Amino acid sequence: MSNIITGLDIGSSSIKGVVAGTGKDGRLSIVTVFKHPSAGFHKGVLIDADEAVSVLHDIARDLEKISKGAVKNVYINVNSEHIKARASRGIVAVARSDQEIQEEDVDRVIQASRAVKLLPNHSVLHNITREYFVDDVGDILDPISMTGSRLEVSTLIIEGFSPQVTFLTKHVEHAGLRIGGLIFNPLASARAVLSKRQKDLGSVLIDFGADTTTLVVYEENKVSHTKSIPLGSSYITKDIAIGLKTSFDVAEELKVSYGYALSKDVSRKDTVKLSEFDPDSKDEVSRRFLSEIIEVRLAEILDLVNNELKSIDCAGRLPGGAVITGGGVKLEGIGDLVKQTLKLPVQTGISNLGTFEVMNPTHQSLLEDPEFSTAAGLALWGTEGRARMEYNPQNLVKTIFKNLMP
Repeated sequence: MSNIITGLDIGSSSIKGVVAGTGKDGRLSIVTVFKHPSAGFHKGVLIDADEAVSVLHDIARDLEKISKGAVKNVYINVNSEHIKARASRGIVAVARSDQEIQEEDVDRVIQASRAVKLLPNHSVLHNITREYFVDDVGDILDPISMTGSRLEVSTLIIEGFSPQVTFLTKHVEHAGLRIGGLIFNPLASARAVLSKRQKDLGSVLIDFGADTTTLVVYEENKVSHTKSIPLGSSYITKDIAIGLKTSFDVAEELKVSYGYALSKDVSRKDTVKLSEFDPDSKDEVSRRFLSEIIEVRLAEILDLVNNELKSIDCAGRLPGGAVITGGGVKLEGIGDLVKQTLKLPVQTGISNLGTFEVMNPTHQSLLEDPEFSTAAGLALWGTEGRARMEYNPQNLVKTIFKNLMP
């Protein structure tokens, strides 16, 4: 196996990994899929370097047993409420006298689109090409060899808080993992989950994580908007623990085993004995009350998602609907609540790994779990060579994404 790529989804509660490579026949194959407890991360941000490095070092050691290449080209997700997206444009005159557009013209116009005033202490993570214009005629995907006097590009710039990005990359590499690229979380999930038809029609992908909920909107196969919301499924568990006066672990088991997102669909007569999860407890709880706690927090998260859709005039107006993924979508009834709140058709998204050969049934089962969407997307992104890392003399890390069209 050659050209080994590792997609590493670093979350607050767990770290998911997908390792892929090229076989002797040239086909892409899944080498392994794994899940490991996380530590040192909160809301997508590294907050305790010692804890994080310890966990990542264990993962690096396990990966080296599989293949030394698995630790040399690792694509990881970045995720924080401080990551911002904004539209940008670049304009240049075509250089050749015969006005035929060359690759150097495309390079110049993309560079021109990056010449924006960034937020203080922020750097560009992605500069996503949406479309080109040749002499004011748009909706062009590849202008090379076309003729015109002026070339324009419409892009979406995604910028991150530089100290957080640098802190993350420094300690990931300190743990023994060589970073091949950094990808904003919802873009990675979308790469694995959304079809071209869904992107063409207009869809929103919502990834429900433990500490964050991320989204990305596509219209006419172009990225319109993306956002990280600092609330996730772990907040539901905390609400349950407080409301029922029980431990976080018991609350999590209650949520997974008996939780439901729409309380009106749960009978008031249904009860759950806490002794099923805590032998020392003799209490019974109303399943309807449990669902009410869940619904209140989920409704808050979905209202924030809907506000983002309203900000780009897409609320209730995406024919491709909402595609939900991530570990949080395992909660029963969540699809119905999303449909009710966003007024969009809803489906659960799992990884579309048509380009990969998956031989191991266990790996196949894991990859069909929505929890692995981001890790699968990172591996797909890496195998397509869509990102590269550059190091400056001070060993600070910047991600450069050139002519990117997810």
